[in-house]
Amino acid sequence: MIDPILFVAIDTSLSISVKMEKRKQFSIKRMQYEELSPTVIFACYEKKETLIRTYFFKEHLILFVEVTPYIQLFEEMFGRCITEMDVLATDMTPDILIPNFEKVIAEKGQVYTESPYFHLYGQRYWHDDAMIVGNKTALKGLRDAIDNALQYGEARIGPLSSDGEGYNLFISCMPGEAENNEDWKRIRLPYHDREMYEPDDDNEGDPFDYLKSYKSLLRK
Repeated sequence: MIDPILFVAIDTSLSISVKMEKRKQFSIKRMQYEELSPTVIFACYEKKETLIRTYFFKEHLILFVEVTPYIQLFEEMFGRCITEMDVLATDMTPDILIPNFEKVIAEKGQVYTESPYFHLYGQRYWHDDAMIVGNKTALKGLRDAIDNALQYGEARIGPLSSDGEGYNLFISCMPGEAENNEDWKRIRLPYHDREMYEPDDDNEGDPFDYLKSYKSLLRK
């Protein structure tokens, strides 16, 4: 399977100004600029021999940026990342990519009438019950993210806790079973009662370490 390329959407309308002068500060060079249509601009940047492709949709002021280890610099230059508009793709042909971007803008670019509230209550120890509590907006987002994870291996949603604090929920589709997959054997167990279960950091893997496309978006 070809590893998918992740693009995130940045809302440039939220910036006071487009801070293009920061390109020089961050040592980011623009290598290519092309107007693909009256409403879509393609630009390719380079930093430390890493190429970063971008697509700007003029009418919506949305910039889709290819995720690399330098994605935070692009957020600082252009605006705020919109979690609900991630695009994963294995075909980088503009004729294929642009309809995917347009589909996401049409489906998720509108203002929500209901904020996505979502709580995940995990197991304290083995055989303990777990529970998901979410409103319709959050659960629909989870459904869509699961569909993406099934197709591309990973996804995320950006819901809120009921106190209004936002966070990222990452979803990883790990193949196989524990009996025949070393990753399943190594990954840290989900129990969070430390009187009952203490993770073995030397022998158990952090679940976030298994992310690929979304690795650069983890909060450090």
